[in-house]
Formats: sequence, C-alpha cells, structure tokens
Amino acid sequence: MAMANNKAHCFTCNKEKITFPCRGCLKEFCLIHLTQHQQLLNEELNHIINDYDQFKQRINEQKQNPQNLQNCSLIKQIDQWEIESIKIIQRKAQNCREIVIKSSETSIGHIEKKFKDLSEQIKEIHKENEFNEMNLSYLKNQLIQITQELNNSSNISIKEDSQPFINEISIISSKKPSFNKCKQNAITVAGGNGHGYGQELNQLNWPQGMFIDENKNIFIADPGNHRIV
Repeated sequence: MAMANNKAHCFTCNKEKITFPCRGCLKEFCLIHLTQHQQLLNEELNHIINDYDQFKQRINEQKQNPQNLQNCSLIKQIDQWEIESIKIIQRKAQNCREIVIKSSETSIGHIEKKFKDLSEQIKEIHKENEFNEMNLSYLKNQLIQITQELNNSSNISIKEDSQPFINEISIISSKKPSFNKCKQNAITVAGGNGHGYGQELNQLNWPQGMFIDENKNIFIADPGNHRIV
C-alpha cells in the first residue's frame, strides 16, 4: 500500500516538502520558512507599532504647542500680514496727525494775527485817549470773537470709511465636517402614530422637511403650525 503524498511546494524555497498554509496570505510554507514568514510578520507589526507611537508623539507635541503644526507656514503668513497691516495703519495715522497739526498751526496763526491787530488798536486808543462806549463795545466783541475762534480752532474732524484700506484675510478650510453614521435603532421624538397631529413640541402638523446638524440637533419644518421646531 503506497503512502499518501501530503507534500507541496514551499512558496519560499520552492521545494516539495510538508507545508503549512498561512491563512493571511493563503500561501504554503515549509516549517522553516513558515517560522521566517512569521518573524517577518512580527517585524512588520513592530514597524506599525513604531509608526503609531511616532504619530502619538506628534499629536502630543502639537497639543502642547499648537503653533508647531504642519500649517506653521500659515501662522507665519498671518504674522507677516499683521506686520504689514500695522505698518500701513501707522503710516496712515502719522499722515493724519501731520494734517491735524498743520491745520491747527494755520488756524492759530490766523487767530494770532487778528489778536495782534486788535492789540495795536487798543494801544492806539489808549495812547490817543480818544474812545467812547462804541469803541469799548467793539473791542469787547472782537475779543469775544477771537476767543471763540481759539476755542474752536480745529475746523476738521475724523471720518471713518466703511471700506477697509488694508487687505482682509480669512481662514478657508478644505476639510468637510464628518458626521457620525446614524445608528440603526431610533426612537420617535415628534409626530408619528405615537404623538399624532397637534401643536405641542412632540407633535407636528403636515411637516415638510427635516435637517440634522453635526451636533445631532433636529430641525423640522412644520408649516401646518407655521413654525420650525
């Protein structure tokens, strides 16, 4: 009686030997190479564990210092935008200061000229000793007038434009929010046979639409009750 042949070709050495199948790759290995194959799998697992550990370390580092993210270049762009915007604002502010100072100097110079002319008139009247009530009233009124001009010497004001003069920036994310897959088990929260039609919070009247946001809040258009619940 011939002995049954239970040998097959080993995937590694290609020799006909008693082999053992790997259920993962579905290949046949002899005992020696099956052991080597298992060692390779163990090494690959260790590499995966090492990658996971490195990834965990990166997450911890980023949590401790959020600016050391992959998008730190974006932070640098924001910092640069801030610096340039501050420079533009500072130049604009300095320009406005110079206009205010120049306008104030011009106004005060004009008032000072009026005051000198009035002083000369007072000296002339006092020297000649020829004046009456009309002259005194005129001098008083002139002094009141130039005093008012001095108190209100600034005939300019500040106007804020509705349009910004610096380029605004905003953050745009290309990532779409991920929503958890709905579970198969659920309960009726409004309407249906359990609550029927009506105006209560657990009732609806001819609902037309529903929306669930990322926080699992449910919004229902309830036109029969003229409301959103």
